[in-house]
Amino acid sequence: MSTDRHEHALLAGVCADLAQRLGWNVWALRAVFVAGLLIQTLATGIVYVLLAILLPRFRSGRPRQEALSAPELRGREARIAELERRFRDLERESQPR
Repeated sequence: MSTDRHEHALLAGVCADLAQRLGWNVWALRAVFVAGLLIQTLATGIVYVLLAILLPRFRSGRPRQEALSAPELRGREARIAELERRFRDLERESQPR
């Protein structure tokens, strides 16, 4: 089994990987697997283990992006730094002299 886990993985990353591939909500898919475990424990467990073994072979092999390098977060670090600077300036102005 691969040690490369999906970044939203809880166990082997099966539900997170499938949800990403299919465009589904990861928690909804996890709920389906839990329901499957309650109804057909052995069959669902076997399917989960097989998917845990097989899915890593079909992954794209791209490394995970670091948190602040993700496209939707690129400008966030600069905005946070600017806000911190503004707060420091406000604190300096409000202090008695």
